[in-house]
Amino acid sequence: MKHLLPCSLLAAALLLSLGTAAQTTEADPPAASPAPAWTTGGSTGLNFSQVKLSNWAGGGESSISIASLLKLEANYKKGPSLWENRANIAYGLIRQGDREQSRFRKTDDILELRSQYNRSIKDTTLYMTLLADFRTQMGPGYEYGEAAGETTRSKISEFMAPGFLLTSLGATYKIPERFTLTVSPVTGKFTFVQDPVLSAAGAFGVEAGERMRSEFGASLVSNYKRELLTNVDFNTSLLLFANYETLSRVDVNWEATLMMKVNRYINTTIATQLIYDHDVLQKTQFRNVINVGFLFQWPGDRG
Repeated sequence: MKHLLPCSLLAAALLLSLGTAAQTTEADPPAASPAPAWTTGGSTGLNFSQVKLSNWAGGGESSISIASLLKLEANYKKGPSLWENRANIAYGLIRQGDREQSRFRKTDDILELRSQYNRSIKDTTLYMTLLADFRTQMGPGYEYGEAAGETTRSKISEFMAPGFLLTSLGATYKIPERFTLTVSPVTGKFTFVQDPVLSAAGAFGVEAGERMRSEFGASLVSNYKRELLTNVDFNTSLLLFANYETLSRVDVNWEATLMMKVNRYINTTIATQLIYDHDVLQKTQFRNVINVGFLFQWPGDRG
């Protein structure tokens, strides 16, 4: 009985609120709430594989590999202003062999952050744009070799060695949810080598002993995405930079990703990346990653 009065009061309040809502709906439908200024979204994935062999007549080696990725976005849109923020993080490891001294080796390591502020020009698809693009890696990278029957390794990269920061002022043409093109005649490119050993060696185009190299030039950034088939999405981006002092040398960073969804949680991703920077290795770098595994996505602004 002690719960009867509170339950009765709750039921009465509920009936009263429903009746009031019904009257409000009939008399004057409430106005639709405005779209939120901030929208967020992203995806995260994890892939794992293991091969265990013992006295296997066909030969081979045991192995363990793991790969993870995280993509985040946060966008602000109000009036003529559009502020877009992206983060792309990936890391992968592999170990081959059963020996205790077998080390995990890095197979993937990406840390990319981009922030772009756009202001529309008289309600058109053209925008004035301020862009900041930062890229580096999270852990050390090694080059492996053999000496006297033993595996050797030497460090060739590290967090912020190299690190690249691109800042630019320009104009952007946008087709919502499909294509963007940003042309920036005023662009600064900064190359960081914070590791003392790599800095002393003059790695990645910096002067020996220096920690940073700055360049001034022009850049072009484009992105195109499309659903090719049901549950098959294609995305490609291109970043070009040319130093005004050496216009014949164009730095290239091209990426393409094909994502095929099995269901909400399982997908296959094929990603390729091509990089050419005359001041870094003076040769073309190429990366190809195929992942099949878990992926979870949450919605965001696709503009």
